[in-house]
Amino acid sequence: MSKSVAILGGGVAGIAAAVALSEAGFHIELIEKRPLLGGRASSFVDHETGERLDECQHGTMRCCTNLDDLLTRLGVADQIDYHDAIHFLDSDGKHSVIANCPLPAPMHTAISFVRFRSLGLRDKIGIGHAMMAMLRSKPDPKYDALSMADWFAQMGQTEQAVKRFWRPILVSACNEELERIACRHGFKIFRDGFLKNARAFHFGIPRVPLGTLYTEPTLAFLQQRGGCVHLKTTISAIHFDDNRIAGLTLSNGETVTADYYLSGLQCDVLLKMLSPEIIANTPYWQNLGNIELVPICGVHLWFDRAIDCPPALAVLDRTTEWIFNKTVTWNLPPECGTYLSIVVSASRQLAHRPKEEIVAEILAEVRVCVPSAQSANVVRSQVIRYPKATISPKPGVEAYRPDQRSPIPNFFVAGEWTQTGWPSTMEGAARSGYRAAEYILQDEGKPKSLVVPDLPPSRLAAFLDGHRGQ
Repeated sequence: MSKSVAILGGGVAGIAAAVALSEAGFHIELIEKRPLLGGRASSFVDHETGERLDECQHGTMRCCTNLDDLLTRLGVADQIDYHDAIHFLDSDGKHSVIANCPLPAPMHTAISFVRFRSLGLRDKIGIGHAMMAMLRSKPDPKYDALSMADWFAQMGQTEQAVKRFWRPILVSACNEELERIACRHGFKIFRDGFLKNARAFHFGIPRVPLGTLYTEPTLAFLQQRGGCVHLKTTISAIHFDDNRIAGLTLSNGETVTADYYLSGLQCDVLLKMLSPEIIANTPYWQNLGNIELVPICGVHLWFDRAIDCPPALAVLDRTTEWIFNKTVTWNLPPECGTYLSIVVSASRQLAHRPKEEIVAEILAEVRVCVPSAQSANVVRSQVIRYPKATISPKPGVEAYRPDQRSPIPNFFVAGEWTQTGWPSTMEGAARSGYRAAEYILQDEGKPKSLVVPDLPPSRLAAFLDGHRGQ
């Protein structure tokens, strides 16, 4: 008889663990409180139209090897469109592009970078110097304690370079301000995403709502292998017996028991589910209370006519950070008008503002950035604020991020907030699910490597690096 695993939470981490363990022959019971899977990389059902709408636009990059592996296992990797150019627009109306050229990494974007219109010569020389320092950086505990803002100051980066290059990329990738991003995480984004491999920065945008990308494929995958998914179901209680989990009581009164239990919940949610007796005198659990969570905001605008806007546009110098043209990426018919999704990362400044004010500000910025929107009427709008979207990658946070093996022998923990080597991203979530699954396989005497290696560095990048760094 196959061993069983009960998985708490159907986000990317929980899905990754479920898929890997199901393939390994385990019986899976996945429990998710929402009607759709994907967690924070998910959709909600618009009660006005019945449509699935993404809470906030999520993209991926070629360097996200484990997320790509998960989507491949689910049979939906072809639902991601990858773009080998990133478009930027500054407040002066200057349009710039970061794109590939025939040179090997880390020189593969050099031609477009030289032509980057929003930066001056001094800005670019400083950025190039800092990038080489990142590439050649050795693993060092000091990078866990030093912020990117302080490091940029030490490196003599110009105000323009920080404002129009470093900040837009890092705040979007880490969902946090530069003063609160540890160098460990900032370096990881640039080393793996922009410096080591020429394909790594290619930006992937889903062709379908995130809820569609994960829900039906995961349901089909698990059901074909005898698994069970409980949607719209919460966990009322976790029962313990001699420091082991003995079972779960669900909101519908059903009891679930398994050989192993795995949490894919957010750290604050998991902490609330554990009793004070479990948490007491156990740094592993107590440390979770020191992990800070950061908000993100998505603004959705529907216009009554076609608007000329690229699939993705990075906006500089404004509250708006990204404009995504969902009409293009979802291949919606022209008669639908235009649906734009706008992202504001680390959106603390929007937390308590009325939604009408947010829409007015973002709409004004969109009309400046996308001139064809000036004559279009907004027929509908939505503001989605996610107050606890990601963990803050601030200096010192690595000391609090736990391993996937918990102190409870039959309980494992996954989530982008655990130790993954990555900031709080979907890639980190997928890696954490795979790592938790590896531990279970190890305990069953069936060790197997599930985590997919990073993209290989080019020969030039490896030569310039000279050593393995993070």
